[in-house]
Amino acid sequence: MYVVSYFTDAEEALHLAYSHDGHEFVPVNGGRPVLRGTVGTGRLRDPFIGVGPEGLFHLLATDGWTSPYIVHATSADLLTWSDQELLPVMAEVDGAHNAWAPEFFREPATGVHHLIWSSVVEAGSSAEGRDFEHHTQNHRIWHCTTEDFRTFSAPDIFFDPGHSVIDATVRELEGGGFLMAYKDERGTNDLATAHKDIHLTTFDTPGGPWTSSVGPVTPSVVEGPSIFRRGDEMVMIFDHFLEGRYGAARSKDGVDWEPVPLALPPGMRHASVLETPLPPALPTR
Repeated sequence: MYVVSYFTDAEEALHLAYSHDGHEFVPVNGGRPVLRGTVGTGRLRDPFIGVGPEGLFHLLATDGWTSPYIVHATSADLLTWSDQELLPVMAEVDGAHNAWAPEFFREPATGVHHLIWSSVVEAGSSAEGRDFEHHTQNHRIWHCTTEDFRTFSAPDIFFDPGHSVIDATVRELEGGGFLMAYKDERGTNDLATAHKDIHLTTFDTPGGPWTSSVGPVTPSVVEGPSIFRRGDEMVMIFDHFLEGRYGAARSKDGVDWEPVPLALPPGMRHASVLETPLPPALPTR
């Protein structure tokens, strides 16, 4: 079973949809939110759900445009959630402007979970009151580690290709190692721009070394990639955020990708797909 988590421009809250075959996704709760933000800015943007310690579902979400915190909550069934908390992942980093699109993945060799997100940092100065648009060109992928989602390592840069990047997502490969998709954040938000597309790299150990990037593997202008396995192929979905629609591509090897049709909920923004072997008891009306 596949469960997609997302927000909408109308309601920056957790929405869910599900699919039994990875082709057609049906909105849960009539397309209405299943969870609203209760801490920080009250927003749940870019929601990501993964399975963490003790088999619990862990939600991470962006706490607004200029918050150095990310939102965290847990659930056993995707219906009832723990009290939300703010993880201060960038709160102690001088000049940190934000913490966008948080996700996590598990390193099988150690059992450690790696949290990753995108941040702008102005070393040695305060980001408060700065012009937002000017500083969107300085994003890098940051991370920290945890074994229990209670204590976390100090944040550090995870991936820096020498230019602005956001929206990293990591997928463990069946033969070992990891595949990471990310957005090249250079360019401008118009359909004629260069960049603003998705690239791929692989690594054996979190933090690199990284293989040479492949891409772009999507058209411009897109963001928010998420990858799931469907049978013998991988499927990547991505947000055409200027056009109000979603796109998808599939690949057998993670190198060559071709467009593929998917039926996804209308209005979906920055979605993540969870593969779960046991169908959760989701409300479908």
